Amino acid sequence: MTFVLTAARRPAALGLCAAAILVAPSGALPAAAAASGAELYITVTPVDGGAYAMGLACDPDGGTHPRPADACDVLRAVDGWVGDLDVDPGPCPLIYLPVDVEVTGDWRGREVSYHREFPNDCVMRRALGPVV
Repeated sequence: MTFVLTAARRPAALGLCAAAILVAPSGALPAAAAASGAELYITVTPVDGGAYAMGLACDPDGGTHPRPADACDVLRAVDGWVGDLDVDPGPCPLIYLPVDVEVTGDWRGREVSYHREFPNDCVMRRALGPVV
């Protein structure tokens, strides 16, 4: 027996599909949709050379970042708002050797797009701490 979806049956079939989606248990969601962690890509580009990039995952902590647990801890303290970080406030030398930092990715379902040029490495490290 062959089932033919005629124009008259389409609305009913679509309604059944929509109802099935609405009543599906939350555990039925794909793992990516249910993930509560974060995946960030961090690029640091000093004007005098030596650029580097790393990946950071939080909850669970990992990636290519050298200190993922420390970086994730400070990011959790500001709910992933990189611009709100001020890890180690204090003085830095007044030397102008700019460092460009870019952080992109996803923090618990929210897009992260951070870009800032710091006047030098010290100011960058004081602000962002173990993230960079």
